[in-house]
Amino acid sequence: MTISPADYNSWHDARTELMAEAKAGLKARVEAELACTTDMDDIQKMRDGFAAEERLIEHDIDHTVHTFSTALDITYNFLSK
Repeated sequence: MTISPADYNSWHDARTELMAEAKAGLKARVEAELACTTDMDDIQKMRDGFAAEERLIEHDIDHTVHTFSTALDITYNFLSK
């Protein structure tokens, strides 16, 4: 069975969380690398490299099948005649 979010915000929220989790390590590494240099050419090269890595992360998340756990609470409404 496949279930898709009924509205855009549900997928958008899930995607945002997946992106934040995946990019956390990259962001920490970017900050550490940029703190170690003052050469503007090196900084721009690093930023370009990290931007490319970030695009790869986004592509991977957007094009990977994700499995989420959920619980359903079903209430039956039987009408008596």
